[in-house]
Amino acid sequence: MFMKRGFTSVFLACLSLLFPLTLSAKVYSGIAFTRVYEPNEKAFSLLIPKGWKMEGGIFRVDPLRAGGPLNAMEAKCDLLIESDEKGSVAFHIYPDIVYAHPGIGGGFFPVGGNYQGAEVKPLMDARSFLRALFTYVHPGARSVKVLKLRPLPGEKRSIDRGLSYMNRLFMQIGMPELSFRSDAAGGVFEYAENGVRYREVMLTGIVDMRGAMTWKNTRTLSFRAPVDSFERWKPVMDIIRFSIRFNPRWVLQEAKGQRERAEIVMKVYEKIRQIDREIARKSRVNAEEIMNDNFLVLTGQEEYVNPHTGEIETDTDAFKVRWETPQGDLYYTNREDENPNDIFHITGFRKTKIRKRRNE
Repeated sequence: MFMKRGFTSVFLACLSLLFPLTLSAKVYSGIAFTRVYEPNEKAFSLLIPKGWKMEGGIFRVDPLRAGGPLNAMEAKCDLLIESDEKGSVAFHIYPDIVYAHPGIGGGFFPVGGNYQGAEVKPLMDARSFLRALFTYVHPGARSVKVLKLRPLPGEKRSIDRGLSYMNRLFMQIGMPELSFRSDAAGGVFEYAENGVRYREVMLTGIVDMRGAMTWKNTRTLSFRAPVDSFERWKPVMDIIRFSIRFNPRWVLQEAKGQRERAEIVMKVYEKIRQIDREIARKSRVNAEEIMNDNFLVLTGQEEYVNPHTGEIETDTDAFKVRWETPQGDLYYTNREDENPNDIFHITGFRKTKIRKRRNE
C-alpha cells in the first residue's frame, strides 16, 4: 500500500543551483517555500520548497475490496514530496496499516491470510518494522548499511499520551491486560540505488491494540538525500515536517464519519495539540532534545513570533533571516539586505523576530 519511491541544513554553495531566483541577472541566496494543502481532501497543509513535486495524499480503503473493515475505519495518508522525478531528495509520509494478531478468529486464519481486511501478521517491534519497511520500499538497494537503529522514548511517550483515554477505559472495566501498548524507533540507512549513494532517515511508532487482537504502525516518516549533500538538506526537511497544520474542519468531518470512534479521535487530536503547546513552551534546549530523540538528526530549532498573528512558531535556526506572509508562505536567507517583497514584487512578506526569552 506504500508508494515504492524513495528525503534536509541548505548551504549557500548549492542554494543558487537548486533554487535560482533571478531578477535583473542577480542570483539570490535564499530558499522560498509555499504552503500547500494535501491534494485529495485538504486534510492538512504544509510548507514545501517552490518547484518540488507532490503526489499521493489522503486515501480511503474500500472494505468490500479489502475483505473487511479493519483498514477502512479511518482515513489513511500516503504522501510523497520530491525535489525531482528521480526523488533525489524526498520526504515521505506513510499510511497507518492495521494488522491482525495470529490467533485471531480462533486461530482459523493463518499468518499471511486476511482477517476482516487486515493481514494476519506477528507483532513487530518498531526497529524490526523499520528494517522490513526499508527492504519493501527499496527492493533494488545495494551495499546497504544501517548507521543507526534505536528506540525513541520521547516519541513513545507522545504516542502513549494519545492512547491514555482508551487505556483508562480498560482500567475502569477491570481489564488492564487489554490496554494498548506502544513502541517507537528511528533508523538511519545508507545504500546505493541507480548509481547514487543515499542516506535515509526513517521513523515509526507501533501500537499493539491487544484488546482488539490487532496492531498497526503509526507516525511513519522518512526522508532521504544523496550522502554528499544530506547534511545540507536537514533544515529543509525540518521545515516541511514541523510545518504541518491539520484542517480542523476536516478533522471534525473525519470524526463524524467514524461515529462510534469520534470521541476517541477528538480526544487524541486534543492530546496531540496539548503536547505541541507543551513543547512550544519549553526552552530551546529541551525542544532540541525532544526533536533529537524523536527524529535523530533533526536539530537546530528556534522560536519565532509570527509578525501577522503574534503566535509562537518553532522553526529551523539554520538561516539568519526569516520572512512570512499572512498566508503562511516563508522565505529564508542569510542576508539582511535581501527582501522577498522586492524579489517577488509583492508586499505581504514581513520579517519574523526571535521570541524574547522570559529570563532576558
